[in-house]
Amino acid sequence: MDANWKLNAIFGFTAFLLTYLFSYTNNMWQTALFRASIGFFVFFVLGFVVRLVLNKVKIKNTSSSFHEYHSDEGSKVEMEASKHVRKELEESFQQIPLNGLHKGKNT
Repeated sequence: MDANWKLNAIFGFTAFLLTYLFSYTNNMWQTALFRASIGFFVFFVLGFVVRLVLNKVKIKNTSSSFHEYHSDEGSKVEMEASKHVRKELEESFQQIPLNGLHKGKNT
């Protein structure tokens, strides 16, 4: 957990420096410092939010791949049955000419 807030602090401090440097040229130093502080806070919190979302996506992908590769025998039987049904549906598909769909009428 130490690396979590340190990474966010680095991210926020970078935003602080850039905001201060760009704001200092057009504003008084107090205004630039205030805006840089806001930038630090926003990017510090944004770092937590981005990492939370990325961890949720990573956990979702990991759990789906876990279930895909570590399924029990009952799931394997269900998967084979669904493959069989899918194969039958693909084989029963017949190509229908476009004229047959529109009953030969020209539009």
